[in-house]
Amino acid sequence: MQSTKLETIALENGITLSWDEFAKGTFLEHNGIYCTEIGKGYATGEIVIKKELLNPAGIVHGGVIVTLADTVAIIGCGYLYEAINITTVSIYVSFVKTAVSGTVVAKAKVVSKGNNLSVWQVDTYNEGNELIAVVTVTFAIKK
Repeated sequence: MQSTKLETIALENGITLSWDEFAKGTFLEHNGIYCTEIGKGYATGEIVIKKELLNPAGIVHGGVIVTLADTVAIIGCGYLYEAINITTVSIYVSFVKTAVSGTVVAKAKVVSKGNNLSVWQVDTYNEGNELIAVVTVTFAIKK
């Protein structure tokens, strides 16, 4: 089940980003990744599965899940720190189930908020709301 895409993201410092302008012409737009909810320390996003995102076995390619998780977490991290210079330092993923169609949902939450590093956990779910992967992402933040 698909949620409503956020049209804008408003930061506490007064900056407002249009999602369509932010994603225009990027990997996000090409793959159809979008954010549905954001707040201090959390973010949720989705991707609608299309044939091009499946592996030869007919299931969603693991890289799609990792890309979605990294994207949603880094957007949440940027919102939390009100920073744009954020780099993924490491990603660890545990796959527990598959997805074959519908919408994959990623729910990210901050685990550790340091001055220069931030660790996020992202739980991803298939169309049946079954956990398909747990992803841990570490970001470097440069202010």
